Amino acid sequence: MKLESAILNVSLVLTLTLQAAWGLDAPQPPADVVQPELGLISRADKEVGTNASAETEEESNQKEFRDIVKVGGDVVLKADQTSKDVVVVRGSATIDGTIEGDLVVVLGAATVNGTIKGDMVVVLGSAKLGPKAEVKRGATIVGGKLDADPEAKIGGQRVEITAAKVPGLGPLTDWFKHGFFLARPLPPQVGWVWIVAIVMFLINLLLCVMFPRPIQACIDRVEKNPIGSFFSGILALILFSPLAILLVATGVGIVIIPFLVCALVVAYLFGKVAVYRYAGLQIVRPMSSAVAQSALLTLVAGTVIFYLLYMVPVIGFVVWGVAGVWGLGAVLLAAIGSFRRERTSPASGASNSGTAPAFAMPLAGSNPPPISAEPTVPLAGSNPPIITTESTLPRVGFWLRFLASVLDLLLIGTISAWMHLPRWFLILFGIYHLAMWTWKGTTIGGIVLGIKVVRVDGRPLGFAVALIRCLASVFSAMALFVGFFWAGWSREKQSWHDKIAGTIVVKVPKAMSLV
Repeated sequence: MKLESAILNVSLVLTLTLQAAWGLDAPQPPADVVQPELGLISRADKEVGTNASAETEEESNQKEFRDIVKVGGDVVLKADQTSKDVVVVRGSATIDGTIEGDLVVVLGAATVNGTIKGDMVVVLGSAKLGPKAEVKRGATIVGGKLDADPEAKIGGQRVEITAAKVPGLGPLTDWFKHGFFLARPLPPQVGWVWIVAIVMFLINLLLCVMFPRPIQACIDRVEKNPIGSFFSGILALILFSPLAILLVATGVGIVIIPFLVCALVVAYLFGKVAVYRYAGLQIVRPMSSAVAQSALLTLVAGTVIFYLLYMVPVIGFVVWGVAGVWGLGAVLLAAIGSFRRERTSPASGASNSGTAPAFAMPLAGSNPPPISAEPTVPLAGSNPPIITTESTLPRVGFWLRFLASVLDLLLIGTISAWMHLPRWFLILFGIYHLAMWTWKGTTIGGIVLGIKVVRVDGRPLGFAVALIRCLASVFSAMALFVGFFWAGWSREKQSWHDKIAGTIVVKVPKAMSLV
């Protein structure tokens, strides 16, 4: 019951605080009602009139009190004054009169020696109840202390959520006070936030050093198509929730959601680095071309610019949100462009190198070469014949692998659900890959998309190599699935488990059967 009461009170806080933050006016009383300062009507004003005894009951019922919403200031309710709801943000409230509704104080102190007929909620502040204080319903204090006189009356539940009860609430209180309620993610007064900012800069620097080509591809998208990148990011965020709900509704798709979340996080990080570097590039580009080519200088310059903007109230949150959405869209467009280039690549790796295709057919009308029963011995000084193996076929990057994995997930998920073995899904998934790689060098999803796992040296995959690749894929997944994304970033188009097992994934021509 205490938890439910606290949740209801916090909901009230959010509603009334948003009303105050967006400048929504409280309900106005009728024009014939006297409105003293702060919109209060005192008991004395009710009784004073030229003909108070002649006041009808209907006119009395028309009288109503005003809400008081104060942002960045204090509210004082005297002993002879009455009000409806009172909301104070970044200020203090001194209540000696009567509040017909609720009292909400955010980032301030509440001193009550009057009557509150509703709830009293104080968030990130303290409350003091005098001997004449009476709270008809409950009192909720979040992130502060309640000091109540023994004669004070609290009719409902008394809930105190202090920093001692919730670890980490103290540092968060400082950020909410100086950052969140001022709409800026980087308040200069809060020290631990700067530690997080420095750690994020180091992560961005690491990404910039380890993945220069993907980052540069994202920067090109930001520069060439800034509007498209921004709206692509918005579209991705809009579609993510319905897609997740659809996957949960199918039951089997639940296992795909962690992959999607990790992909979204990685895309967000890469996008932020791209946006920071693009902004820094506009600063250092006029200096010299050599300086502009330095990834470190452009990242530092862009980070400084954005961190300064993050400290500005209101503008900080706006810039933070725009940068994240912009970068996310740039990553998506770069990934789509890479996928299209991969799909339009030549049918064989031999054609890329200028050599004859692996499966050449004689032209119509031409005489086929004679077939000799004796082995052909190359002449002295001549080049040996070119032997084409599966390892020379075009290599596959991330997206075709991902689509094949989705098909395999749906297949094994359906089988595990039909056999009522959901807890054994991961084990079944691993055994399935191990068996299929050993048998065919590919999976059902790989057969549908025409891709196959082969060894770099062209030899058969075998059980031992398949087992090593299967176990190494666990390591690729533990690092937020970065090992899988590596196939789309590296020049060799190898994931981490490919590098460990010495394998590659190739696109098989339609003339070759994988069944």
